[in-house]
Amino acid sequence: MKKLFFTAFVLLAVACSSEYTPDDKMLTLRKTMTLDQSVAILQNRIWKSVETKGICGARGFWYDKESDIKIFADKITMLAHQRGRQINKSNQGFDDIVVFEKEYYIYEFPFSEVVSINIYDDPLRLAVFPECNLSDSNERYYIVDLFSSKQSNLKFIVFIDNFDETMAAMSILFPNIKPVIK
Repeated sequence: MKKLFFTAFVLLAVACSSEYTPDDKMLTLRKTMTLDQSVAILQNRIWKSVETKGICGARGFWYDKESDIKIFADKITMLAHQRGRQINKSNQGFDDIVVFEKEYYIYEFPFSEVVSINIYDDPLRLAVFPECNLSDSNERYYIVDLFSSKQSNLKFIVFIDNFDETMAAMSILFPNIKPVIK
């Protein structure tokens, strides 16, 4: 019975996904885009630009919204943190409140380890990442999820006006990965 439910779940997940098909605008942009331009576009989408909202979620590492993120032709680097030594512990009723210091390090997200690019057109599917849901936005947008082989990922918001340009840049930076729309 468990195998039947698992098989049904896998079939449903596969049926709800489709490979991204580039349109003419994206293909035209890709033909004229250089590697440096694609790096600059991805930098703008993930971190620099206020209107794009940038990163909305990550798994496998913690980052501060104030930390700097740099995009290169082969990787993303950022100042990330992990739990350091315990600073304080207090008991409040039935709950223990433990405070740890942040231990900072440089996190690298190599493009060579990206195994899939998922595109979500409905941010409500990402309930674990509430920052990906821009309920105050009147503009339509996608969530792009770069998923690495080390079980970490990086999610960022791309508004529809910037989508073709972003996909053209990613097709240069990730030429062997076919994005999937979820």
